Amino acid sequence: MGLPVTSICTLDLLIVGAGPAGLSAAVEARRAGIEQMKVIEKGPTHSLTLEQLYTPRKRVDKVYLGQDVPCEGRVCIEDGSRETVLQTMNDYIRDFALPIQYDTEVTSIRRREDGRFQVDTAGMDTYLARTVVVAIGVFGRPNRPDYPLPGSLKRNVHFDLTQPLPEGESILVVGGGNTALEYVDFLHRKHPVVLAYRGNVFARANEVNRRILEEIQGRGLAEVWMQADIRMVLDTGVAPRVQAIFKDGRSLCTDHVVYAIGGSTPLGFLQQAGIQLDGKHAVVDHRGETNQRGLYLAGDLVAGGKGTLVKAFNSGHRVVWGGLCQSHFSCHPPS
Repeated sequence: MGLPVTSICTLDLLIVGAGPAGLSAAVEARRAGIEQMKVIEKGPTHSLTLEQLYTPRKRVDKVYLGQDVPCEGRVCIEDGSRETVLQTMNDYIRDFALPIQYDTEVTSIRRREDGRFQVDTAGMDTYLARTVVVAIGVFGRPNRPDYPLPGSLKRNVHFDLTQPLPEGESILVVGGGNTALEYVDFLHRKHPVVLAYRGNVFARANEVNRRILEEIQGRGLAEVWMQADIRMVLDTGVAPRVQAIFKDGRSLCTDHVVYAIGGSTPLGFLQQAGIQLDGKHAVVDHRGETNQRGLYLAGDLVAGGKGTLVKAFNSGHRVVWGGLCQSHFSCHPPS
C-alpha cells in the first residue's frame, strides 16, 4: 500500500514556482478570468533570489547587461532596489489576490487517463489540474562537483541558501559567477567567509557584483582564493567538520561549504512528466507548451538560465495569452 494522501485539490491551473515568471503567469491568469488556480512555491517566500541573496538597497535595473527588453504584459518593474522590486511584487500578489502556497515542494507531475495532470508534493498533498505551468529556476537541480562528497557531511554541504546557517559558523563558498559573489555578500555579515574560485578572473559575474566583492575583500570582511580548484572534500570528524583540499596543495577547514557552480535544467523531473527533450533542453513551442498538451514551461527553463526579470515576466504573459487562452480557456480581454 502507498502512503496516504493528505488532501486532493482540483484546479483549472496550477503554477509551480513563485519567481518572476510564475508570478507573471498568475497575474495574467487572473486578468484572463482563470479563477480556479494556485501557485506552489518550494521556498518560504516568493522571489526567493531577490529576497535572500540581494543585500539591502542593492540596485535592480530593468535593463540588465545591455538587454533592454520591453514589458509585454501587466507585470513590469522600473529601475530600483531590492526593496522596491520586492514591494512591487508584493503589490501584484495583493492586488490580484494570488493564491500562493509556500514551503511546498512538487515531487512529480504526470498525466492521468482522464487528461488532467496529477501533481504530487513532498507533503503528500495531490493536485489535479487541467493545465500546469512549471516556472522553476534551473537551480532546481544545482550542478555538483566531480569529486565525491562524504555522506556524513550532509548537514555541512549545501547547494543553495534556502535554509539559514548557524550564525558565526565559517563558510567556504565555491564558484565564480554572480550567485557565488552574491552568496559572499549575503553571508559575510554573520559568518567568516572564504570564496574559492578555480579561475583567475570573475568573467562570469557582472560589474556590480564584482565591485561589491572588491569592497568586501578590501575591508577584510571576506577572503578570496583565486585559482583554487578543489581536489577533494573530507570529513574531519570534529568541528570544523569540512576539510577542502585544493589541487595546488592548499587546505581549508570550515564548518560549511556552499556550492554555487551553476545549475542545470532538472532533466529527470521533466522526463518523468513525459516532456520531450532535445539533449539537455526541453522541447517547447513559441508559447512555452511542451509535447504534453496543457503543460507549459516558463522562465529559466526556456531561457537557459540566461534571462532577465523582464524576459521572465514576458514568458509568463506569453504562456497565458498565447497558450492557455488560445487552446484551453475562454479568456476575458483584460481591462
